[in-house]
Amino acid sequence: MSWKQSQLILLASTATAGIVITNLPTTTALSRCPEIGRLPGIVIAMIVTTTIIHTLVTSLQADLVNSKRIVAWYSVSSSRRLVVIGAGALLTAATLFLEILLWAWVYRQVGAIQGLEASLYFSGITFTTVGYGDLTLAKCWQLLSVGQAVNGVMMAGWSTALLIYLVQKMMMFRLDLDGPSDASD
Repeated sequence: MSWKQSQLILLASTATAGIVITNLPTTTALSRCPEIGRLPGIVIAMIVTTTIIHTLVTSLQADLVNSKRIVAWYSVSSSRRLVVIGAGALLTAATLFLEILLWAWVYRQVGAIQGLEASLYFSGITFTTVGYGDLTLAKCWQLLSVGQAVNGVMMAGWSTALLIYLVQKMMMFRLDLDGPSDASD
């Protein structure tokens, strides 16, 4: 199986996870407590969805930074390599924000939080594990926030590793341009 086929499968999986999440019952008011069996399913679907999204972004960044056209572009100057690092950081931050948005959407869809601002705020502080405690879920929905916190820690670690890879790639490229260093200096 080629990498392009794998990317298509990942994209189809993301769409499938989105369809599963979309089919959850929606309500404009805070809903009653769900059966305990539904919550792990929602958490697993969201972890799978965010993992697929992160996989796609990681492969996109790795493909771009190693493509011959991009390498030819950033090999000209160190400022271009800084642009690549900055673009990678922005893309990674946008990905994390998208995942926070997806969790906020889930909280609203299932009726755990009412209001866009409240769901975005709660999702953001939970995903980043800040957890101020000024906004909490009803006891029966709290398993969702635990799942989101675990998901946020995983995605933050993955994003950090991705950015370290990108910076290291740019630094190694610079070292390759300079050639081997003389140990006697």
